[in-house]
Amino acid sequence: MTNGFTNIEIDSLEKILVRNKMLMDTVFQDSIAADTVIQVAAQELFESGRFDVVVPVERIIVRTDSEELARPLDINFINEICADFKVDGVLILESFVEQLKTKYGINNIAGSTEYNSTIDVTYFSEWRLYRPHNLKPVIRFQVGDSIFWGVSNYSFENVYKQMPRTKEALIGGGIASGIKMAGYICPKWVNQTRFYYLTGKSEIDAAVPFIKNNKWEEAAAIWGKYAANPSKTIKSKVEFNLAVAAEMNGDLDLAIEWGIKSYKTRYTKTVEVYIKALDNKKISQLKENKKRY
Repeated sequence: MTNGFTNIEIDSLEKILVRNKMLMDTVFQDSIAADTVIQVAAQELFESGRFDVVVPVERIIVRTDSEELARPLDINFINEICADFKVDGVLILESFVEQLKTKYGINNIAGSTEYNSTIDVTYFSEWRLYRPHNLKPVIRFQVGDSIFWGVSNYSFENVYKQMPRTKEALIGGGIASGIKMAGYICPKWVNQTRFYYLTGKSEIDAAVPFIKNNKWEEAAAIWGKYAANPSKTIKSKVEFNLAVAAEMNGDLDLAIEWGIKSYKTRYTKTVEVYIKALDNKKISQLKENKKRY
């Protein structure tokens, strides 16, 4: 940040816009909107349960021009920060830009006047993640998206009251940007669906109650006894179930192995789709491990 940044109060900024009849084409450098991005990203990273996060009180790094901004920070400076705060890396918000557009309109509906208003905030931020000692490359992140508010009412005053103030909208863009940035780093749950086969044989399907209690090892122990069933239909279903059990137990290689066996025993589209899902999951794991190390 430079001396051009200010912290205009919410009502003060609104008065400026009202005096201009909500029509302006200008640039504000707002320190709170920019700092919100950092605060929210830090909070999201911490609440993921995977990271301890330090936001230094003195956190403004002076960058005098765009050419300087384009160059990474000196690694010795990063090493000093990591040593001072006992951290493994430094995430820098290099730039944060928002564009806010407001629109007010009037519709005449069946003799009544309806007022409507929209606010669009487009945000874009650039980040660098530094790790100390030059052992790992600097990672750059570019985060862009938009948020939207819209209100309709037969009272223009009520429309205005229900819309966020300009500064509130800008802070909202900072919140959205910080959350999205943290999402690139934080682990996230991904919902997926898995199926298993019933065979119609009570001794084999005795594994099902264990599944419902998330006891996949016990279920696999039952299915394993029937993996050599003479019926190809039953055998293929048991092998498929063993693949699912292996995946649930965290052994992806064994899951793929059982999936291929089921595919060879008796082809079904379900087995083919599942094997592809397992392969994609394996590829993702390998890529993630490569990034990490």
